[in-house]
Amino acid sequence: MQYEVPPWLEQLQQPKALAGIAGLVLVLVLVLIWMAWRWGIAEDRYEMLQQQAAEGFLQAPSSTRSVRIDPRQSRVIGVGGGDLPQRIDLMIAAVTSSHDRFRVSITRDDGTLVIHADRMVRDSNSDLRLSFNTSLLPAGMYRIRIDGYARNGDLQPFEEASMQVMGR
Repeated sequence: MQYEVPPWLEQLQQPKALAGIAGLVLVLVLVLIWMAWRWGIAEDRYEMLQQQAAEGFLQAPSSTRSVRIDPRQSRVIGVGGGDLPQRIDLMIAAVTSSHDRFRVSITRDDGTLVIHADRMVRDSNSDLRLSFNTSLLPAGMYRIRIDGYARNGDLQPFEEASMQVMGR
């Protein structure tokens, strides 16, 4: 019995089509390897979060500490370090006449955003006030970035400050 080969199957048997299929299979294998590697990272992070959940993510603060920051000075602000977490009240000096509203972002040294406060308004002392619990931040260096909203609504860099959180 004789079979007729359909034209689409003949086109798949050409060298260009076979090379394309082989390339597609190679890309799929590489994607699967990459996904398996990322899956291992995700499992490690999941275990870390499980351990943190057993200890408790956010602990009640034992005391309140006010920290005044003048971002124009280039010194590092240190917070934390005690056995119990503290509530930190940041007062950021934002003396300017070019901005009415501000965005304050606290990021880790690796660039991960930790705290973000948008459309902040200064108080009567021209300070931006932001409060947080030290159990929210792991030990390490952090960058406090202050951006101002221009009259047209665009963000403009205003100042930056550094903060070091001490471990417990």
